[in-house]
Amino acid sequence: MEEQDPQAPQRDGSKEVVAVLEAVIGRTGYGWGVRELADELGASRSTINRILSRLVEERFVSRDAAGAYILGPRLKVLSKALQKGHPLFTEGSRILSRLSQTSGATALMAVETGKPEECFVLASLEPDAPVRYTLTPGSVVPTHAGALGLAILSRRGTAGLPDELKKYTEASMDSRKRIENALESYASIDAVVSIGQHIPDAAGIAVPFTVSDHLVGSLSLSRPRNEFEESSIAPGAETLRQAAEELEDILRSSQSSVRTPGLPPAESSALIDRITAIITTFCGQPLAKLTLSDLSTLWGTRSVATRRLAESACDAGLMTKPDQRTWTIGPTLLRWSAALGTKHELSEIVDDDLLSLSQQTGETITLALYDAGEKRAYIARSHVGARNVRYVLDEGSEIPLTAGAAGKAILAYLPQTHDAPISDAATIRAEELEGVRTQGWAATDSERVPDAHGIAAPIFINGTVGGSVTATIPNHRVAGTPAEELIAAVVQTALRLSRLLSTDPQSPPAQAEPEPTKSPETRTPMIIAG
Repeated sequence: MEEQDPQAPQRDGSKEVVAVLEAVIGRTGYGWGVRELADELGASRSTINRILSRLVEERFVSRDAAGAYILGPRLKVLSKALQKGHPLFTEGSRILSRLSQTSGATALMAVETGKPEECFVLASLEPDAPVRYTLTPGSVVPTHAGALGLAILSRRGTAGLPDELKKYTEASMDSRKRIENALESYASIDAVVSIGQHIPDAAGIAVPFTVSDHLVGSLSLSRPRNEFEESSIAPGAETLRQAAEELEDILRSSQSSVRTPGLPPAESSALIDRITAIITTFCGQPLAKLTLSDLSTLWGTRSVATRRLAESACDAGLMTKPDQRTWTIGPTLLRWSAALGTKHELSEIVDDDLLSLSQQTGETITLALYDAGEKRAYIARSHVGARNVRYVLDEGSEIPLTAGAAGKAILAYLPQTHDAPISDAATIRAEELEGVRTQGWAATDSERVPDAHGIAAPIFINGTVGGSVTATIPNHRVAGTPAEELIAAVVQTALRLSRLLSTDPQSPPAQAEPEPTKSPETRTPMIIAG
């Protein structure tokens, strides 16, 4: 791999890429134009246009119908993977739910951003009450005003805070000296208290916890100020301390059991590819610990360039360095995921690919997903073709694994096909399933839908079959054998979705892209809408 010139401008380039992602993630509901975003970031239009174009290729960014740049499906997939894999989200949310239910207050968790004056809300659980204290996950709040931030300062210290601080309310402390004095007074209760310091009508109690070396978080119970009682401070502090200890134990146990990840070699020396590689790695494996050698493998760089890139990634908060030998996930990725959440509709993620295939072929395209727990497959998304004769397949309907291309494309790759339900009407031969695996796709004629031909290719999520993409075509439009171009289009869409939905770099899509071949006399033209 050719060595990159590891100079300071490269680090600035990293910051610009992260700034673009930050802007896109921070603006929900509508997108950015190139000129607008360049003005916002103080960068040249050519630089922003180049970054956006590459991020679109990586699917971290998309374009809406008006051409504006918006959040891409890849970031939605990675956000969900991070929240499913990191105990701060999984166990932390469970602990917050319990705290909120037992106290009747809003339970919040915050983590420092890497800047002494800021922290962010990682998760929030509100009580079932008519008046509630609300902070949105992902939102940045000051460390010197409010219980969440003060608790972090109580463990991290005030180093780096400016001497004079912004006042948010009349009760806000406006100097570092006042913060230090307040923290000393809180030491007796081993917690911090804030009454109206950030939001005038809110009050809270908070305690710190250690996420990892060099990264501190806090837990708080907050409620409307008029509901806050001094008598609740001691029991509230004790409840929070127990919860913080429980969460720290979970984090230590999770981090100690992590194995060194196996990383794929770098596919490109482009800066954006290196940034997306580190984002993908830590979202797919949130507890991973990477060494200098791991980073060199991931980025395709030598030690000097690797250290410079690592420094830049740490400055941007993509990674943090808990010790002299390893790097772990950084607070920026945790904050992005907290802001993005996990409640993205499947349509937001897969529809561009399915619609593109339907428009390209003119046929009905379906995405089937396989539920391994229930051993069943069902239609998750369907795009009806533009032809006069077309098929409408209902979303949510179950499909058999033993009849039809969509089911067979899944069945062929299940680890134990004999566990799948085999109907008397359609017994699958081992030779047929082996044929599907050999060529990488399945084709059937009128097995499930009368007078319809089906071509399906499997989708793999982290190396395991997770569903299939199918084109359903009336038999009169298939002259004996499906066209090579149609097969290739279905397979390429399945591969694209496999790459989009997979987050573990150790488990690439299990199928290789096939090259279907047929004799000249059986070839038919591509089926095109129109």
